[in-house]
Amino acid sequence: MPLLHSDILCPYCLQALRAKDIKLACPLCGAEVRQSAIGAMRGRLPSCPSPSCHKTLASDKHCGHCGAKLPADIMDYAKYLRFSILGISGAGKTNFLTTMLHELRNTPGTPLVLAPMDPDTSAVFQINDQSIYETRRPVDATPPGMPPQPQQWRLRDRTKMTQKNIPSYSLTIFDGAGEDAEHIDAVISRYISGSKTLVVLIDPLALPGIRQRISENVFNWSTTAEHAAGASANMVNGLANYIRQSCSIAPGRLIDRDVAVVFTKLDAVKDSFGQSTVMQPSPHLARKGFVKADADAVDAEIRDWLASQGETAFLDAVDTEFQMKKVRFFGVSSFGQPPTGDFQLGRVMPHRVLDPLMWMLTRENIIPEL
Repeated sequence: MPLLHSDILCPYCLQALRAKDIKLACPLCGAEVRQSAIGAMRGRLPSCPSPSCHKTLASDKHCGHCGAKLPADIMDYAKYLRFSILGISGAGKTNFLTTMLHELRNTPGTPLVLAPMDPDTSAVFQINDQSIYETRRPVDATPPGMPPQPQQWRLRDRTKMTQKNIPSYSLTIFDGAGEDAEHIDAVISRYISGSKTLVVLIDPLALPGIRQRISENVFNWSTTAEHAAGASANMVNGLANYIRQSCSIAPGRLIDRDVAVVFTKLDAVKDSFGQSTVMQPSPHLARKGFVKADADAVDAEIRDWLASQGETAFLDAVDTEFQMKKVRFFGVSSFGQPPTGDFQLGRVMPHRVLDPLMWMLTRENIIPEL
């Protein structure tokens, strides 16, 4: 086991984890088994004392704070990345997350290898991935009131692999219901506070001026929900208030938190952008780094477009709550084209869905900024 980090948290209760906080249990009978001091020093697991278990090693790990079962290698990563996906209902959070993970796992020649850390993460991803890529149906919306279920992924960098080692990173993702993001409570606040990066999704079809300019079918077949004007700005203000309360940040002080503002459903408004940078293929993954010039151009294009649509309240909410150097705007399309019918997708061709993740990785010095 490597030296323990100060930022290892239980993905369920968000309490800090140290060696003394990990409880070992027998995978057969479930009984807790205490480890001797010598065994801990040597990194050896104790055996279950129950005769019926035949000295089975106590390999299951549980959080000493909340009792949740943890991945076996939870303490063994070089870095720990955590981000929350937030957005008003209908913004397409789970669709974006699923296509982002799929593209990272299936793009040929990618330097980054992604694998689930636990069975629950694998099961959820397979269901959502099959819905989008095989059944060609958007993922059902997350029911409101359900706490964000952490997805736990193992990320490995093959470009830094040696004969004896490959850098491995823990990636935990919190994806909750849009209705809950609009009215953040103490449970949602806890996950937000435990995240290193906030991913805020903006649905262009929910903006007041856009609804009147697109066809009835594009709106009705999308996942967009009806919202009052200013819903996105109100969400950002509520988000900032909870961060300030939980972290004791004064009202006049800007919040020191990385924020990726992701403009979704770009395909539905692509005519507004023409041949601009955001409509071109992403260069980041192919270049094995984060291409700053490309990202700067996209950031400016999205900001200018939002301002042209009268979304100054949202832009002001972001710029007056968070440090500008910590915020970056992105434009993505999870499906590559609008749905072709009610809960019916055509060929799925995600556009730039990996850009926010590549930015997060460069902020953690995992990939270079180019």
